Amino acid sequence: MANLQIGVIGCGGRGIRHLQCLASFDDVDVAAVCDPLAASLEQVGEEFGIAERFTSSEELLDGVELDAVVVAPPAQLNAAAALPCLERGLDTLLEKPPGLNAEETKALRDAAALSGARGMVAWDRRFNPFILEARRLVEERGPIAQVVAEFHNSLTNMEASQRFAEIILDNFMLETSSHAIDLVRSLGACDIAEVHSVVQRRYHDYRDVHAALVRFENGCVAQISANFTGAGRLERYEIHGRDISAYLEGVQGGEVVCDGERHEIRGDGPSSLEAQDRFFIDCIKEGRAIELPAANLDAAVKTMELCDAIRQASQ
Repeated sequence: MANLQIGVIGCGGRGIRHLQCLASFDDVDVAAVCDPLAASLEQVGEEFGIAERFTSSEELLDGVELDAVVVAPPAQLNAAAALPCLERGLDTLLEKPPGLNAEETKALRDAAALSGARGMVAWDRRFNPFILEARRLVEERGPIAQVVAEFHNSLTNMEASQRFAEIILDNFMLETSSHAIDLVRSLGACDIAEVHSVVQRRYHDYRDVHAALVRFENGCVAQISANFTGAGRLERYEIHGRDISAYLEGVQGGEVVCDGERHEIRGDGPSSLEAQDRFFIDCIKEGRAIELPAANLDAAVKTMELCDAIRQASQ
C-alpha cells in the first residue's frame, strides 16, 4: 500500500512537533506544508525536505492531492484553517481548541458530516500512557466516582512572551486547560447534568481564575481548577473509584493507592503525541471512524459546551 500523503498547516511549535512525529512513521509522507509566514514556511520546508509549500489552506488544497491534513496554526485560527479541509472531505486532525466556543466547533462537525470527512481534535491526554493505566486500574474495581483536574499557568509570562493574540489571553483556559477539561469529560463517561463555576479577572485584564464543579448523569463528580495568577505551569489529576485512588503529576508519573499500599503507575508505551498521531493515521489507512479514546468532532462539541458553561460565570 502506498504511503499516506499528509499536509501540515502551521509551521510553529505545534506544527513542528507533529511534523517530527509524522516523519518517524514509515507509512507516511508529508507532502506539503502551509504557513502565511514565509520565513517559517521556508525553514520548516528545508528542515523536513518538503518541496510543496503554500501560504494558505486554500492554496494547499488546490495545489496538491492529499489523504489527510494536520491543522496546527495559532489557536484562534484552528477553526478557520480546518473548515475548508473538512468542507472538501479531507480527513483532518486539528489542534485544540477546535474553535473558540461550541458554535464554531459545531460548524466543523456539521461540515464534516456533509462531506464525509473524519475530524479529530488533538486533546492528547486521552492517549497519555500514565492516565490510561490509572483509568484502567480504577475502573477494574467499578465506575469512576470523582475526578480532580488542575492545569495552571502564568498569564504574566504569557503576556510577556507576546506569543498570543488578545482573544487567546482572555480565553487562556482554551489554550492550555482545555486538555484537563476534555479529560474530565472523557473520564466522566456520560453526559453532564450540571455545572457550577466561578471565573474571575483577578490580577489581569484577562480571565485568570477558573473553578468549576461538574456533576455527570451517572453520579460522577469532577472539580476543575485553572489558575493563571501564579508563576508557572502545573498539571495534576486525581481519579477516585471504589477503594482506590490514582494521583498523577505532570502526566509523566503517578501512583495508585489501594489495599493499604501505594504503587507506582507504569506508563509503558509511546508518548501521548505519537500515540495520538498514530491512531489518526491508522484510522485513515483502515477506513475506521474516529472513536474512543480519541476526541472526534461530536465529542469536541461536548467538551466545548462544557468550556462555555464554565466561562458563563465570568466577572
